[in-house]
Parts: sequence; structure tokens; C-alpha cells
Amino acid sequence: MKELSNLNQLQDGTSAEPPKSIMIEVNSLTSDYSAENSDTEIASSEPKSKSKILYIMIIASFILAPVSVIEDVWLTQTIDRDEWGDSVFTQEVHVGLRQVMYETCVDGTDCEYSDQENFGDLYDMCIDEIEYDDDEEYYDEEIDEYCGPWSDLYNAGTTTTILMTIATILLFAAFVLQGRSDSKRKSYLISISAGILIVLSLFIWDQMLPDAADNLDWGRGPWFALLAAGLSIAAGFIGYKESKESENQFEYTS
Repeated sequence: MKELSNLNQLQDGTSAEPPKSIMIEVNSLTSDYSAENSDTEIASSEPKSKSKILYIMIIASFILAPVSVIEDVWLTQTIDRDEWGDSVFTQEVHVGLRQVMYETCVDGTDCEYSDQENFGDLYDMCIDEIEYDDDEEYYDEEIDEYCGPWSDLYNAGTTTTILMTIATILLFAAFVLQGRSDSKRKSYLISISAGILIVLSLFIWDQMLPDAADNLDWGRGPWFALLAAGLSIAAGFIGYKESKESENQFEYTS
């Protein structure tokens, strides 16, 4: 009879006991989902931002490398300083990769360049002066002593220019390959190679300089080249390391 009464209650749409409410925690459904999405977005945005930074570093290195070659001041030194009343006159010698020139300044602001000569022309002029000097006979050792420094500066500048040009071409290749997702690792390796080549060119340039240049200080040129090398090597090393880690992580997850 009890079962029959319950059946009658269901047919009449009534029930002896009120229906129990079902509680659904909305926060439990949305919190995990939103946290997972936010973590994914942060993780995906970090590699993109780092990639842009590395891209900018390679571009900066690509700009600084040729700028250092064009720069006229690789070695410099103040060779004269005079005071005339309230004015101070200074004369500095600037040695580049191709020429030497003198800069005269008044109070450090009003400056003008003079006597700009290429190393090759200075070497030829030195040889001509020795050949036309009939009073003395010069031996090969004496010719190397008088004119050799100009030849050494010419050879050092020419060699460094060639190596820096090759490094600039490599940086351009790294810059182009950065735009391709499947060639970024190759781009980073080329960037490292370009930076090492710049450092090597600076070392060769320093070793090829004559003894007369030992007292000269570094100018802006080699510092620009060294900065370009640092940016190129750093960008290539960091980028290659991150690409290797991401590949290992992909293989682990798959």
C-alpha cells in the first residue's frame, strides 16, 4: 500500500518529501581553468618577449660592427697641450684602420682636423724620401725601422677591415634567419660565430700594430667592435640554450 501511495503522489505531481537541492561550486570550476589559462599565457608570452630582445641584440650588433670599421679613431693620444692666456690649445693624434690625422682644439670645443693621410701614401712617401737621399745609404733594416710602422698599420687595418666585413655579413645572415621559425637555432649559431670572429679580428689587429703604437690609447672604434661582439655572442648563446631546452621539453612531453 505504501508503494501504491507513493506512485499516486508522483502521478499527482506531489511528494511527501521535498526535493533535495544540488550545490555546484562555481569557483571550483572556474578557478582551476582560469589559473591554467593564465599560466599558459604567461609561459607563451615569455619566450616571445625574450625572442624580441635577442632579435634587437642581433640588430644592434649588426649596426655596431660596420660603424666600428667606419670610425676614424681606433687609437688616440694627446701629443701637445699649450696655454695662451685663458685659452687652452690641445693637439691629438687619431689613428684609424686606414689613415692617421691630427685634431687641434681650442678649449676642448673648437676643433679642426689637419694632415689626414692614408697609411699607404705615408709609406710610399717615406720610401721616396729615402731613395732621393743621396747623402746616406740605407739598409733594409733601416728602411724597415723608418717606414715599417706605416706598413704595419696598413696591414693591420686592412686585415681587420676584411675580418669585420665578414663578421658583418654573418650578422646579416643571422638577422635574416631570425625571421624564420625553423632557422632560429642556425641564426643563433651564426651570431655566436660572428661575435667570435670580431674578437679574433681585434686580437689580430692588436698583434699586428707596430711598437710605436704601444703608447696610444684605444679610441671609439675597438670599443664599438667589442660591444658588437658581446651582444652577438650573448644573443646567440642565450637563444641557442633556450631553443635546446624547449626542444628537450617538447620531446619529454610527447
